[in-house]
Amino acid sequence: MSLRSPSASAASSSLQLSLVALDDPADRVALATRWRALEARAEGSFFTRWAWIGTWLALLPDAVRPRLLQARRGECDVGLALVVDGPGRQRFGLPFCRTAWLHATGRPEFDILTIEHNDFLIAADDTEGADAVRAAMLAHWAGRLRGVTEIVLPGLAGPGWPAGCEARLASRRLEREDWVRRSYAVDLKAVRAAGGDFLKLISANSRSQIRRSMKEYGQLGALTLMPAASTAQALDWLERLAVLHQAHWTGRGQPGAFANDFFFRFHRTLVEHHHDSGAVQMLRVAVGEHDLGFLYSFIHRGRVYFYQSGLEYGLIEKHARPGLVAHVLAAQHNAALGHEVYDFMAGESRYKTTLATLDEQMTWTTLRTSALRFELEAALRRRRQRRAGAVESQEALAD
Repeated sequence: MSLRSPSASAASSSLQLSLVALDDPADRVALATRWRALEARAEGSFFTRWAWIGTWLALLPDAVRPRLLQARRGECDVGLALVVDGPGRQRFGLPFCRTAWLHATGRPEFDILTIEHNDFLIAADDTEGADAVRAAMLAHWAGRLRGVTEIVLPGLAGPGWPAGCEARLASRRLEREDWVRRSYAVDLKAVRAAGGDFLKLISANSRSQIRRSMKEYGQLGALTLMPAASTAQALDWLERLAVLHQAHWTGRGQPGAFANDFFFRFHRTLVEHHHDSGAVQMLRVAVGEHDLGFLYSFIHRGRVYFYQSGLEYGLIEKHARPGLVAHVLAAQHNAALGHEVYDFMAGESRYKTTLATLDEQMTWTTLRTSALRFELEAALRRRRQRRAGAVESQEALAD
């Protein structure tokens, strides 16, 4: 196996697909060079950049062994991805199926990172087009799996992969199940068109509540937003963010994300290595000398991916809305920098529905081999859902 950096090759070369181990440390070093080179020719998100993928690969324990799924034309990479054989699922204490994951592990202690805007990293300039390369890579991966198997594709942007993959799935006798989640964002071009005043874009009621909150905070001192000026400051603010985050969630009886050691190590490493390049944004919102909150985001090609926050809820007794205030200031800050989208990403939260001006989608796709056990599992799931719906209907009538 060779993991040499790609050289120029004829555009008409046939597509070569392979799935290879990354056991040799030298292979991983070479992969970083190859990944970054393809990244420059691809249209992927921050989550398919080497900043994220390389950090993840470096910190995974030896027991988790990703393999490289690659598509090449001659010596030139046109598609790369890391796939993991996850732990098999069980039912009633018995083996049920094997699982394989794209840029995830199937282990909750590591997948707490929650990858979104996921995909294969694919050259935008390939002669056959990105969809054809994606379909070929998926078929090659599926063809190398044995037994009753699921392939899990978490956090795909939009409605999932295009119809070009469907024929390949049919040829492999794979059935598809999609879980679509709403994803929310702010159009920063619209913020600039509104003269930089984000509040003009949201409902009058929400605008009034946020202005009232800002006025209350203003009695304690000036309300300001500032970006971290150095990696050292960004790391310090990450620690302070984690303290506020943990205090809020443990107060609600939840463990909080930063209680997970892998999660904390991953983000310290990411900030340490990628803040100064501009790929990581750490913002502090202050009221006078007091921390109101910290916002941690990623930036890639004009899109700001808000990822995590730590907020102080106790500075004022009434009208305390630190999250809404912080995000309004952050959206205005990023609009002024010329970015295009402030992305809250997937999931339902009140602050997202209050502030979002763009309504998008994220899809978690599972591909399953055709097997009776999956059909029975799906039937049982539908039965539970019908029962749950019937109970909700009866409760509604009783009310």
